[in-house]
Amino acid sequence: MRALLQANGFTVNSLRPGRSGMEHHLFHATLADGRLCIAKIARQDYQDSHWPDRDPTLALAAEYQAIEHVQSKVTDFPMVPQPYHLLAGDPPGALMGLVPGQPPEVTLIRHGVDVRTLRMICAEMGRMLAEIHRVHRPTDPGSIPDLPGPGCDDPRLLHMDFHLGNVLGHFQLGLGWKLVGIVDWTCAHWGPREADLAELGASLFATNPELLEDFLVGYRQRSGVYLSRPRVLQVLITELQRRLHDEPPQDPKIYNRYVARIEGWSGQV
Repeated sequence: MRALLQANGFTVNSLRPGRSGMEHHLFHATLADGRLCIAKIARQDYQDSHWPDRDPTLALAAEYQAIEHVQSKVTDFPMVPQPYHLLAGDPPGALMGLVPGQPPEVTLIRHGVDVRTLRMICAEMGRMLAEIHRVHRPTDPGSIPDLPGPGCDDPRLLHMDFHLGNVLGHFQLGLGWKLVGIVDWTCAHWGPREADLAELGASLFATNPELLEDFLVGYRQRSGVYLSRPRVLQVLITELQRRLHDEPPQDPKIYNRYVARIEGWSGQV
């Protein structure tokens, strides 16, 4: 990471590993001028089910453009990593500004979160995603690909990795969680609004299906749009079926939960 930064003209005073994910190794970087940033370098083995020929350089270019769209067209919420610098190399990487806060997922794993707070977080996430979906697909989609499948009459900017680990915020005394921003845009696509709930369906909603309603209420409050519940459920079902087929969970509890959720949601479509 240090060599990649230097090759792209950035000198760092310190560099330490951060909380890496499936797609990238993350680092906390202090630049020579004192700025605090996040740096990431692409892993070579990540597979995106919605982007079979995905290339790490193209994925970072898509992230760069998605952040630019949100920065220019969504004025007050959410915050995104800015400034953003692409780092050419093999593998490639990026250097970006900090978004304040931490993911609710960290608190949930370490300390647990009461149901009331979790419902508030879901409603906040619904409002956040509604803001992201204000961005319409332009005539020239740029580096952001269209979501595979049937065409869409009104394609919007989709994050496509929207879950408790990629939204950031903090506790406000007496108000619970306040979400302020979202990171990790390398899975961005253009497509129908409902598709952006796939990742939540395989994580939070698979475990707590009742929270879907809080999310949809928050989305409607912010946008005035009623997402089609049958379409949402079909997205969630399709994603769980894909995971059972392509990457079945090793934990029997998760596997059985997916099967049960598919059966439950299928009965509601």
